[in-house]
Amino acid sequence: MPTPYADPIPPYPHWQQMLYHLPRQVTEEDVATFVQNQDLYRRETDAGEVRIIHKFGIVEINCLIGERTIEVWFAPEKSAVALEYFDALLSTRF
Repeated sequence: MPTPYADPIPPYPHWQQMLYHLPRQVTEEDVATFVQNQDLYRRETDAGEVRIIHKFGIVEINCLIGERTIEVWFAPEKSAVALEYFDALLSTRF
């Protein structure tokens, strides 16, 4: 299945990527819930505006509004904590 996240570039050297396929499309409200008190960046791509959310230096979440896939980057040495945190965050909305 093609992904809307073309030419993936890790936010930091050696970070690993995972794609999460969701039961529904990502909304503005989902992004607002994920951001909370963290930083939100926006980047224009051919697929649309990517919302980039940094969480505590262990995970970066990339969302495209209207897509059913979320791109997640994490530090390999912190993968257990990062992915557990992201799974908990994801369960608040999906």
